[in-house]
Amino acid sequence: MARITVEDCLREQNNRFALVQLAAKRTKQLLSGSKLLISEAKGNKSVVNSLREIAAGAVRLKTEEDMQKERELALKQREAELALAAEQAEADAKDAALSNGGSVTVVQSLSSTASLEERNEPVSTGPAEVIVEELEDDEESELVDEDEE
Repeated sequence: MARITVEDCLREQNNRFALVQLAAKRTKQLLSGSKLLISEAKGNKSVVNSLREIAAGAVRLKTEEDMQKERELALKQREAELALAAEQAEADAKDAALSNGGSVTVVQSLSSTASLEERNEPVSTGPAEVIVEELEDDEESELVDEDEE
């Protein structure tokens, strides 16, 4: 098994300071039980394994730009999911109303053309249950305020 050198790692990570940060972070992850991303790591210490993963290009340091792109992608996906859910709910409501012999009047569509950011609504990338709980808490506080008056 060949030795791993700093030069091998610097081919993947150009900055020595960033390399040290990445190696330290990955070593901590390996020590806390993360799976190895390379196969030839048996018997090596965590530091050596993390450097081998860096040299192989299996791990890299995320920049602020990378994280911003991920947030934008998550926001777009969330908006698409909300629009699809709103369209499905609207279609289900129309079908239910028509099957009962009633008429359909759409008061306000949830899938408006304005994005969540434009409407100043909170954007959550978490599960839907969290959003529902937050809405319930807000409604309870509004009810308490109305009762006090």
